[in-house]
Amino acid sequence: MSIKHRIRLGLYTVAKWTGMFAVCRLLMRRRLLILGYHGFQFTDEASFRPALFMRQQRFADRLAMLARGGYPVLPLAEGVRHLKNGTLPANAVVIVIDDGFFSVLDLAAPMLNKHGFPATLYVTSYYVTKGTPVFRLAVQYLFWKTKVTSLELPDRPWSSGVDVDLGDADAAYKAMWHIIDYGEANCDEEQRLEICAEVATALGLDFGTIITERGLSLLTPDELCRLEDFGIDVQLHTHRHIFPANDPVQARSELRENRMVLERILGRRLEHFCYPSGVWACDLLPVLAKEGIVSATTCQAGMNDQATNPLALYRILDQDNLHDIEFEAELTGFCELLRIVSGQRRCTDKGHCADI
Repeated sequence: MSIKHRIRLGLYTVAKWTGMFAVCRLLMRRRLLILGYHGFQFTDEASFRPALFMRQQRFADRLAMLARGGYPVLPLAEGVRHLKNGTLPANAVVIVIDDGFFSVLDLAAPMLNKHGFPATLYVTSYYVTKGTPVFRLAVQYLFWKTKVTSLELPDRPWSSGVDVDLGDADAAYKAMWHIIDYGEANCDEEQRLEICAEVATALGLDFGTIITERGLSLLTPDELCRLEDFGIDVQLHTHRHIFPANDPVQARSELRENRMVLERILGRRLEHFCYPSGVWACDLLPVLAKEGIVSATTCQAGMNDQATNPLALYRILDQDNLHDIEFEAELTGFCELLRIVSGQRRCTDKGHCADI
């Protein structure tokens, strides 16, 4: 932990015990806090990508804090409606989850259901239709998990054809991204699975285990339909997890394909959206409006008030390595006060969040 991080934790602790958290909770009570999550850990995913995956106990602790603090957790549609009308209950919270990992159903849904908390799951639909691990994420995971020091691959179009010293971080990074870029640009899903299996073998790992554990896989169509039983509402997140800010035509196509796939599965209209990777542009807001999108969430940190554009909603992206006191500082609105005072509370065209 860096000195800067220690100082911040100390500041938050002092603020809490001097009553500043309580004061901020009162000041920010009419703002809507949207909490964002991604996947949840089966084995070691949170160590691999703590911004993308969360340990079960950490998530359970977060939900317990919400329940203990008496925060009303609303469905997204209800929260957006109350925000627009100025009728939010005090300290309202909405829980949203990005991407659609299998762990949402298997791990998170029962925990949410235990507290009676609704949630929205923004689903990127390509891998829902394929039923395979996310290729990019799988390759990254293999390179992270391996214990071997040298990668020896046969001469393939997707490999460099030379041994890679994995102790050389730059060389390992370049080799990994060469595989990812080639597979995404030139291969179908069956070929990508073959690449993953061959890379896993070369790295001394079993890709079959990754497939069966499903920690890097998304939900199937049948599993998406089961989420309603847990109070989880499925909504839009593009088909291929891309929404190019400089190409309204492709952006519209991604949204429409995503909607077509998911509405066919669920049998109902979908009208809430999350920008993939947190990248968006003001020029795309008319695209969403014309497509009948009611709300869209960004990765810009902050709480929402009645003046917030519903197609550019702020949220807080929770992650496994976020300390409890940091989470509480966001929950009470103390961090929001700091953003307002420092002038950081503004929505720019580009954000960043964990990316599958």
